[in-house]
Amino acid sequence: MKQTTAKARPLKIVVGFVISIAAAATGAWAGYDNAKGLIRGGDSIFDTFKETESGWLFSDDIGSSNASLLERARIAVGGPLGLSSSEVLYFIALNDSEGRRLTSSCSYVVTGVPIDTRWWSLTLYDSSTQNYVENTQNRSSWNSAVLPKRKDGSWQIIVSAQSSEGNWLPSQKIADQPFELNLRTYNPSDKTRQAAPDIALPIVERTGC
Repeated sequence: MKQTTAKARPLKIVVGFVISIAAAATGAWAGYDNAKGLIRGGDSIFDTFKETESGWLFSDDIGSSNASLLERARIAVGGPLGLSSSEVLYFIALNDSEGRRLTSSCSYVVTGVPIDTRWWSLTLYDSSTQNYVENTQNRSSWNSAVLPKRKDGSWQIIVSAQSSEGNWLPSQKIADQPFELNLRTYNPSDKTRQAAPDIALPIVERTGC
């Protein structure tokens, strides 16, 4: 009996070791899963953004030391690398001018006026993937360098899943897919930066569904 017990001890040690490794792995996975859920799920990455009078969301903490670790993680997961407000001001539109969620089932006209900044771009992202929307035009954005403007400097962009004449920005072909518009103003003037977010931002009007 003593010999059998002695032989059984190494087996018990191995089994105990395997159980310990499994428990550690399970705990690590649970921790990872909880962290992923905290970053991706529950609160939106835009929860800490301020809403402007025109409905755009704004944060000057992106890319700065003021952003919390959770905010930095959410931005890293949910969007491209964020630069500080001294370089770029970010504005996000999730809804139209009447507070209705932007969706691929509807068409919109985005109307803007000149912004005192070196360069700006308006980009459309699929809200569920945070990726560009594939389309035959290979266009995911318009920017101030190429967008045709009126004599007074104002401009319009048509956002729709259906091909449109003019400055068309395609949304998803699949119905009822939420999307967001990201306005980036690069190297804004001191006046623009100090006034943000209270500057003249584009108006997003729904034209049909």
